[in-house]
Amino acid sequence: MRTIHKFEVPISKETQTIDLPEKATIVHVEYLMPRRTIYMWAEVPADMTAPKSPRQFRVFLTGDGIPTNASYLGSTIDQYLPEAYHVYELLA
Repeated sequence: MRTIHKFEVPISKETQTIDLPEKATIVHVEYLMPRRTIYMWAEVPADMTAPKSPRQFRVFLTGDGIPTNASYLGSTIDQYLPEAYHVYELLA
């Protein structure tokens, strides 16, 4: 069985490490105005004891250089500022 969980991705030029259950699949990213941050939703095993592994994520602004080892997950917009954020997973 699987379920969907939400994970915060801080808006930063730094790489963010997030421990996700193995076999997690990112299904959506969105900027949430009340929290002024980005969240991503992942389909994960419903077994809360499933092993986790660290994964690397980074938020890029429009016009930023994106490394070749980055895999696109989604884009989201701050509705009150002229900013779009692009979320990538950095692969080894």
